[in-house]
Amino acid sequence: MRSNDPNANGTLLGRSDLADRRANPRTSTALTATIRASGDVRRIKGEVADVSVEGCKIFTWGLREGDEVWVAIAHLAPMPATVVWSREGVVGLKFKGTLHQSLVTHLGFL
Repeated sequence: MRSNDPNANGTLLGRSDLADRRANPRTSTALTATIRASGDVRRIKGEVADVSVEGCKIFTWGLREGDEVWVAIAHLAPMPATVVWSREGVVGLKFKGTLHQSLVTHLGFL
């Protein structure tokens, strides 16, 4: 099955092609996240679908591409991130820093 999401040059990529392009492996999770947009007092809840050392995918609403946010995943302290893509009910975040791979692995076991 092919994805309907075009990459940067407009061609269609399958899911395995997208995984091959990733710089870091993703770890599947079902963790709660609390997200706060920079300069906003409201907190948005979401469910983390997967996480890597550089970012995560979260099921949530109310965020747009380019939003600067603080995200707290499970028991971790909030960390700054940017919304790099947003689709109906799902966003991709890129952390400002990186997580250690052992922490990412640990999150997969929670």
